[in-house]
Formats: sequence, structure tokens, C-alpha cells
Amino acid sequence: MNTTNTYPGNTTSTFADRAHQAVDKAAEQVPPVVERASTAAHQTIDKVANAAAPAAQWATENGRQLATKSNELAEMWSGYIRARPLATLAGAITIGYLAGRMLR
Repeated sequence: MNTTNTYPGNTTSTFADRAHQAVDKAAEQVPPVVERASTAAHQTIDKVANAAAPAAQWATENGRQLATKSNELAEMWSGYIRARPLATLAGAITIGYLAGRMLR
């Protein structure tokens, strides 16, 4: 069987050998590329984590302050309602009536 192409001096087996060599060369280069991509991904994750840490700390601290203020307001309004139950009830009815009229 003749394995020659229409091009003089080129054989199919030579072409296949070159293709195999190209594949082998590419396969040798893949691990470094994957390693570099993995390293870059880890560095990016570290940068994001370092940037997010102060934001998380700020949210934790402000969350505590918000909870404290919320408790203070609840105590204040509880005392007001206990001291003036009829005025509070009249105010709630008035606000409910006005809100109902506005939403019609």
C-alpha cells in the first residue's frame, strides 16, 4: 500500500509522526498551564478573602450595635405603652383608619 500524498516527498506516516509529536509537545505543556491557573485561582481567592474580612468584621460590630439600639427602643416603647395604654390604643386606631383611607 502506498502511503504517499499528492505532494512530492510527503508521506502520510511523516504527517502522522509530526502530528503525534505536536500532541506530545502540547501534552507536556498542559501541566504547567494548569498549575499556573490553579495558583492564580488560589491567589484570587486569598485576595477576596482578605478584602472581605474587614467588611465582615464591620458588619458584625454594627449588627451588635443595631441589636442594642433595637432593644433600647423596645424598652422605651414598652414603658410608654404601659404608662399610657388608652392614648396608645387611640393612636393605633387613628393610624390604622388613616392608612386604610389612603390605600383605597
